[in-house]
Amino acid sequence: MYQPSVRSLALASALLLSCAAAPRAAPAGAARPEVVLEQFAAAVEEGRWSEAWPLLSAAWRARTTPARLAADWTASGPVGPEAAARVRALLAAGTALAVGPREASLAVGQGRQARLVREPEGWRVEALE
Repeated sequence: MYQPSVRSLALASALLLSCAAAPRAAPAGAARPEVVLEQFAAAVEEGRWSEAWPLLSAAWRARTTPARLAADWTASGPVGPEAAARVRALLAAGTALAVGPREASLAVGQGRQARLVREPEGWRVEALE
């Protein structure tokens, strides 16, 4: 009959404790609004429309498709890319979003803002002005 040594019992206990204490991954959609906004801005800047589209609010997704998002982005001229770059620069500088229970926003200059809404799936981008 196998009898574990004290050392093997100690190692097994340490392994079990480390697994129990390991941080759990956040559920999908639980990202903070600034994380979602950064992901969206990066995706549109880099033309990753299929990654940007799911980060839109349900209302915005209902009016568009990834292909339409790409076409609208291109049609915006320098406005869209400048807004995304401004958002990313502000977030990188540590600028905080104004966060409420259902909405969050980031002032991006002279009456313009990035707005997010909290939906059942998590924070989603409502506007990038």
